[in-house]
Amino acid sequence: MAEEKKNKGSKKSKTGAKKKAPKSEKPKHDRAHINASEKLIHDMDEMLIKEHAHVKVANAEAMETAAPKGFNKVKATAKEYIIATIAVIIGSLGTVSVMIPNGLTVGGVSGISRIIQHYTGWNYSLTYYVLCLGIMLLVWLTFGLKEVRKIIFMSTAYPIVMFILEENNVVLIRSGDLLLISIFCGVLSGITNGLSFKAGFSSGGADSFAKVIKYRFLPHLGINDITFAINAVVVIAGAFVFGLRIGLYAVVITYTTMKVGEAVMYGLSNKIVELEVITNNPDELAEFVMTELGRGVSGLEVIGEYTKQKRKDLKILCTPRESFLIKRYLAHHDPHSFVTVSSVNSVWGVGRGFSDIQKIDD
Repeated sequence: MAEEKKNKGSKKSKTGAKKKAPKSEKPKHDRAHINASEKLIHDMDEMLIKEHAHVKVANAEAMETAAPKGFNKVKATAKEYIIATIAVIIGSLGTVSVMIPNGLTVGGVSGISRIIQHYTGWNYSLTYYVLCLGIMLLVWLTFGLKEVRKIIFMSTAYPIVMFILEENNVVLIRSGDLLLISIFCGVLSGITNGLSFKAGFSSGGADSFAKVIKYRFLPHLGINDITFAINAVVVIAGAFVFGLRIGLYAVVITYTTMKVGEAVMYGLSNKIVELEVITNNPDELAEFVMTELGRGVSGLEVIGEYTKQKRKDLKILCTPRESFLIKRYLAHHDPHSFVTVSSVNSVWGVGRGFSDIQKIDD
């Protein structure tokens, strides 16, 4: 009897026990949607990997071809010399065929040559050539042959073209309206300076002499300040030699030269530009900008999202002419640098070309 109850209880427990419900399975159409999404994500990942590989190869090729090689290098060099030659011809015409026939003068080596010519009667182009040779010798003794190579072409080509024009008595214009003549002289000189700077050449004049003075005697001053001082002294001396009226016209020529030169180098832009530079040698560039150009530099650490590398982003406010000096420096020392240039409407603060905040607030 007890055994029967036990068997009945066991049967009840078997039949009465609740069975666990099987796990719910997702519908087939949901599984197909998930598989399609996973396949799409997988395909996109593969596409991104291929794209990154392609970009990496393209970047590597661009890095290798950053500087022209072979025929391209010869072509680029020939183009630079052609531009420099055009600049020499225009500058020589402005000096020999416009400035001298109208009795004007200017700063720099040209002004010194005019003063020497006035007192001695020597040939202007030969006097200019001797002075340029002297500056070249100083640069060679101070910085070595590498620095001389930058100025040797302009320093020799200028006197040769001027000598030819002088010997053939070539005069473009002679007028009693010296103001217009001064502006015309400044335009020609500005075109010359702008073209030569764009081609990567230096005239070997006051700026080269200023570099020697800075290195030897005044390391705490910027080259632009020393160059300005040299030109100012020559213009003042020219005012004593040729008269105050001619000295004032020399100021007009100098100012016009500066403005036209900036327009040629950088287009019709404002006088202040902002450079953001990412370079492999940020400390060396900052030293160059602060000591050679006398400009301030701000540094900010940035991270490239593609490479995840930390780099310094240098921010520089300067004139268009100074921006080309920075460009030339980077072209020689780090041609793989990345530079963005922006025009600036106005800068309020302390610095050359900046506006005084107090005066604006008043």
